[in-house]
Amino acid sequence: MPEESITSAQNPSIKQAISLRDAKARREARLTLIDGVREIYRAHDAGVEIDKVFVCPSLFGGGDELHLLGVLKQQRVKIVEVIESVFEKITFGQRMEGLLAVSHIPQRSLSDLKPSGQSLYVIAQGLEKPGNIGAILRTCDAAGIDGLLLVDTKTDLYNPNVIRASTGTVFSVPTAIADEGAILDFLNRYKIRTWGLLPQSDNNYTQADLTGPMAIVLGSEDKGLSDFWRQHLDGDIKIPMKGKADSLNVSVCAAIVIYEALRQRASVQIQPIMRRSAKKF
Repeated sequence: MPEESITSAQNPSIKQAISLRDAKARREARLTLIDGVREIYRAHDAGVEIDKVFVCPSLFGGGDELHLLGVLKQQRVKIVEVIESVFEKITFGQRMEGLLAVSHIPQRSLSDLKPSGQSLYVIAQGLEKPGNIGAILRTCDAAGIDGLLLVDTKTDLYNPNVIRASTGTVFSVPTAIADEGAILDFLNRYKIRTWGLLPQSDNNYTQADLTGPMAIVLGSEDKGLSDFWRQHLDGDIKIPMKGKADSLNVSVCAAIVIYEALRQRASVQIQPIMRRSAKKF
């Protein structure tokens, strides 16, 4: 199945893959690395253009590797076999599954988002750690969030570590990176309310009306929300803290508030059905 075999880390294709660990190289080439079977599957399913896949059969775990390679082969994706020592040079982290793809970076913007009457968005400002962005993406995917908007992010969205931390859901969740003004214009245009998470707020998150078109606005753990967002929020909420810690991880905060919003929205839909059923007895 492989079209080419590489045994040297000095091969130009290997050198290019290694260079894509650097953000500047990714921006210039408009390429990134996707490491892992599940992640590559999700990129493919989302229509991401995959340039080539490096494979190391000795590292396969007996899962869907061969099926995935067959799917990619049908799409005319170049398959390159490498030896373990070379694969170790291009992969990252502790988990090696024997498959690593080089893909084109999806081009997304605010104009790609299509809000509805019940849209729920997450706005995250100033996030730096790929793991936090990845964890928020996983929650957004699980909850069916309409979009994640990033502002002042300190890392690129398609950083290989973000892709890995999100388990590839970075490709399935509608996302956009924009400045504060552009995001505010987007919110105003579609009449999307904003609730900002502020530790000093007087309002517990369960007391806020999280139904209807709205966005949850999160700041970084060290600096919180900027003055810009504080001035343009429709309301602020907090997650009660009863212990010694004064904050939670930002991805944990996102998950808590997102699922409270889902609970409230489900309740609004269920209550009329319960009342109608009660009339029968």
